[in-house]
Amino acid sequence: MAGNRAPSCHMWFDDGKKGDILMQDVYVPSHGVTQCTYYCCLQWNGGLNGGGYCGIQEHPDGQCYIFSIWDPTTTNEAIEAVYRHEGTKTEKFGGEGTGLKSMNFKIGWKPDHWYTVVARRWDYKGHTYFGFWVRDQVANKWFHLVTMDFPVPEIYFETPTVCFIEDWIGNGDKYRRVNFKNGYKRTTEGSWLPFQKATFNVLQEDACRLYNDNYDGGIDGTSFFMQTGKGTTPSPILATDRRFRCQDAANSEPSNDPICFTIKEVTSKKVTWSVPESSTPQFAYRVIVDGLDVACEVDPDKRSCSINATCRSEVKVVLQDIIGRRRSWTLRVE
Repeated sequence: MAGNRAPSCHMWFDDGKKGDILMQDVYVPSHGVTQCTYYCCLQWNGGLNGGGYCGIQEHPDGQCYIFSIWDPTTTNEAIEAVYRHEGTKTEKFGGEGTGLKSMNFKIGWKPDHWYTVVARRWDYKGHTYFGFWVRDQVANKWFHLVTMDFPVPEIYFETPTVCFIEDWIGNGDKYRRVNFKNGYKRTTEGSWLPFQKATFNVLQEDACRLYNDNYDGGIDGTSFFMQTGKGTTPSPILATDRRFRCQDAANSEPSNDPICFTIKEVTSKKVTWSVPESSTPQFAYRVIVDGLDVACEVDPDKRSCSINATCRSEVKVVLQDIIGRRRSWTLRVE
């Protein structure tokens, strides 16, 4: 039956500066889970080069993490996935533009749990790379789901960040709900912009005509929320003001602990280190032998480096995590 979709709702945050890191916490209450719902946590650069979005879905095939980027507007060169976590599948998409999407059903997510999603961009050999990470806050585990090679240089997160909730199949007779907090953008100057102000919007159209008035959004304790579908009624404040400020939705900067790691082994030929799943993930590494740089590169998944050292050489490993913090360990070759 036409017109049976729940209306899509959006929150537009106040982070209009250029940045290189986006992150946000997402929570879906058990009563807000409905089949064929996209709970989008981060959307950026809509209509621009390097536009994309990521989040979680309640999908017919299971609980899914999704990360997608639209095709470049300035080249016909294809986007490629240069890293995929176990269970992450990538494929081209069409419909509302074309691009590359990744989906992971293997890790899964659960209602009534908070999750953190992080997207980070960096430059590599004349292209822009985009990485996507997720943290299960209850299990205290991080996952690097995918890295995509976008074949255009110097693409950043340019526009205000958006999150949304979407019924993509047409079951507006059921409602869905989502909460967001601890949202941030790191600017190219290195400062953090917390998502403490948001503008709510609802898309009312013919595809949703049976449920166009079934929506809500605003502040829920220390987080932003959106709800849509049958049984939902707008809060009275939405009739006069759709701009919200939630001072408690984020601190001045992320509170995640810096990366934690240990050097497992160091010999005259090689150094190996380990980063636990509970640690904020690795983004880049640097290896220094007797005060001289041996290697320095962005590689979230490398855990060893070839070296040329001698007995009693001092070997130092410096790791940067995905939100820009560094830690180091030093050992001597025995």
